[in-house]
Amino acid sequence: MTGIQDDQRERQQEITAVVAKILGVAVVIGLVIGLGAWVMVKALGLQTSSSNDTTSGNVQPLNPLPTTALPVPSDTASPGDVPTSTPTAVSTGLYLSASPVMVRPMERINLTGQWPGQDNESLMVQRFENGTWSDFGVQVRVNVGTFSTYVMTGRTGDQRFRVFDPATQTASNEVTVTVGG
Repeated sequence: MTGIQDDQRERQQEITAVVAKILGVAVVIGLVIGLGAWVMVKALGLQTSSSNDTTSGNVQPLNPLPTTALPVPSDTASPGDVPTSTPTAVSTGLYLSASPVMVRPMERINLTGQWPGQDNESLMVQRFENGTWSDFGVQVRVNVGTFSTYVMTGRTGDQRFRVFDPATQTASNEVTVTVGG
């Protein structure tokens, strides 16, 4: 019987040693993670400096975001202005651009633009089909005078797009994208 008891005692000692080693490794890993977090907090300056710190209250950003749309630029140009190669908006001020201008069928076409002086307006993307403009089924919202969306089409050939503001009945310039096979 003593042989069996010795084997059980020896096995229990081995199990106790393994559990102690696992606990020791877990404690070391916890200490390393805790020490690393403490070093990062100190290095990044994330610790609070005193109990009367004002960071717990309402904090305003250094450069607050605009709350109104951008003003409409004037149409008058100074004599020193040099024309640029960027296209100008049509007389309505609603401007649209597309990129890329050559895509494969069902490839993404990015539509971006400006609607100066407008904010929170909903625009409809339209495509020129059979001699008339029809809704493409995509809406985009103007945010502080700018907007951005994308479309995909499987129709090949030159595809003409524009955006339309149904509230003011204003249309943008048209853009042409060549969809190849």
